[in-house]
Amino acid sequence: MDLDSASRNRFVAALLTLSGGFLDAFAYVGHGGVFANTMTGNVALLGIQVAAGEWAQAARHIPPLIAFVFAVFVVHLLRLDALAPVIRRPAMVCLVLEIAFLAFAASGLAGDSDVWLIPGISFVATLQTLSFTHVENLTYTSVMTTGNLRRAAKKLMEGFIPRYDRAALHDASLLGMASFCFFAGAVIGGVSTRALHDNALWLAVLLLVASLAQIVRLARSRDNAAAQGSVE
Repeated sequence: MDLDSASRNRFVAALLTLSGGFLDAFAYVGHGGVFANTMTGNVALLGIQVAAGEWAQAARHIPPLIAFVFAVFVVHLLRLDALAPVIRRPAMVCLVLEIAFLAFAASGLAGDSDVWLIPGISFVATLQTLSFTHVENLTYTSVMTTGNLRRAAKKLMEGFIPRYDRAALHDASLLGMASFCFFAGAVIGGVSTRALHDNALWLAVLLLVASLAQIVRLARSRDNAAAQGSVE
């Protein structure tokens, strides 16, 4: 199955980006004003709190940054040619790992501790954004919105100036969709975290399971279509 092409589907990208916004809001609202995904925000808040002498609060932003860097290393290792015979679909491995971790966290089996929870979310969210980098043929990110929003605005202008460009407008719609989904995920995450606290993570699990199911369904559908075409 061509899972890589299936993962570039617009609906898959929407689900992944909803989960990205959700997890950032979950961490910020429910766990002490720390971002799970947005390292720019963590660095800015770290600097502000260091300047104010708020050492304990500043220290809370360091573990997610370390987890982010560690996840980058892990994804690089998973993509090495030496591991290709063993790990044939590293992106799917990362997505399943993220689902498993969030389900474990939501279950409450390990208790409620920011020491492992927020760095863990940062780690698996970084695996997600490095593993799923395209919607159709366009690069995007599913766990933050600055780059998506900037490029959406740029593509929108290119769609009209200096001349009408349908392809640019299509790209703008994809990036705009990703930006809106991140916002919508943050709204859902903020509301549900206030109401459900860590149980809200089950919603993120559902989003990710739905994205995995959609990838598999699309890949199988394309395989079946190709098989029927070869028979005809």
